[in-house]
Amino acid sequence: MSLIRKLILILLAISLAACAGMRPEPPEVQLSGLEITDVSLSHANFLATLKLYNPNSTGLDIEGIKFTLFLNDVRVARGQSAKAFSIPAEESGQAAVRLSSSFLDLFQLTRSLQNQQELSFRIAGEVKIGGIGLLGATIPIEREGTLPVSGSLNQLLPGNQPLLPMAPLENPLPRQ
Repeated sequence: MSLIRKLILILLAISLAACAGMRPEPPEVQLSGLEITDVSLSHANFLATLKLYNPNSTGLDIEGIKFTLFLNDVRVARGQSAKAFSIPAEESGQAAVRLSSSFLDLFQLTRSLQNQQELSFRIAGEVKIGGIGLLGATIPIEREGTLPVSGSLNQLLPGNQPLLPMAPLENPLPRQ
């Protein structure tokens, strides 16, 4: 191998190692709020509020967040963020993520609830961080904790306000 080829390979290896060292630390993700926003006969929609902390000395460009939500070990909903956003260095930011759940998943959840004041939660998914070329990354996230059963989440508890309130028919069909 010629000397020029060896120098090119060495320079390429050094620049790749430098790029790998510039990869940012992943953001710390916490579920800070969850509410039911819409219910139909087939599904329910949630709005999850995530708090993200950027531990890096430079800003992070978050291209997207995608995750699955488990409540009391029941897979309840899946969703992803709708738009990209940035978090300044060593600061926190928030993201609202719309989640969709099948009515069957919610039914399985309500069967597991008995006079609980808190729900255990787990989120599992990924955060896509933007960057130039090889600097972008998709980082897995996993977070566990508890949420108080309050606000619209009270609808999940047995004996509370039903998820689908039934209104009487205005014009019932005549009998034949």
